[in-house]
Amino acid sequence: MLAQSIIFLPGFMCDERLFRPQIETLSRHGISCRVGDLTGACSIERLASIILRNAPKRFALAGLSMGGIVAFEVCKQAPERVTHLALLNTTARADAAGLARKKQLGRVAAGELDLVLREELKPQYLAPANRTTERLRVLEQMGVDLGKDVFCRQTMALTVRDSYLDSVRNIQCPTLLLAGAEDTVCPVDRHEEISARIPHAHLKVLARCGHISTLEQPALVSQALLDLLDQPQAHTTRSGNCSLKLVKNTN
Repeated sequence: MLAQSIIFLPGFMCDERLFRPQIETLSRHGISCRVGDLTGACSIERLASIILRNAPKRFALAGLSMGGIVAFEVCKQAPERVTHLALLNTTARADAAGLARKKQLGRVAAGELDLVLREELKPQYLAPANRTTERLRVLEQMGVDLGKDVFCRQTMALTVRDSYLDSVRNIQCPTLLLAGAEDTVCPVDRHEEISARIPHAHLKVLARCGHISTLEQPALVSQALLDLLDQPQAHTTRSGNCSLKLVKNTN
């Protein structure tokens, strides 16, 4: 196993429970797993800088939905530090849900966080066949535990974000894009447009899967991550405006 350390970046109003099956599996393979904190800032750029400040010198990175957006920014700020990249159920586009987010903020400010989570957000995240009571309870409880202040900060960060469709072209490390065939939040075509722009990207579409692939198809996601981390690391160094990509010799 080449990659020794991975940082997971959760989706909107999610925490480490989002990646629990993957952390258990990867830890058994000797990979150090940690979950980044995306709760303490109101911009994607600031969240990425916090992740980098607390990260190892070099690391693999896996982000789901909002976590994938932060991963784009991490790669933009410090591409030489990311050895492998997994982008799950995400988008590189700028936000297009401003009006809906504004209405949700109003409801949350009025004390309706649990209702917003239960009625507007969490149910649409899962493929119909995967909308079990247990999964819905986990999704709702993560959001309730994080609370309204985090909801407001993360909403602001998503609302004001820029597009990453141009900057992803500079990603040089082995990259996995994982999409759910039934994801209505970040559909497959969002992943196709990212995959077309990243030189070393591989796109995998999971059947019977919506927006929360890590909990809907946990075994398949874990194996996809193991396969990614087993690829040779791309070592990137910078010199002025030039970059040199070095591939680790596996012999």
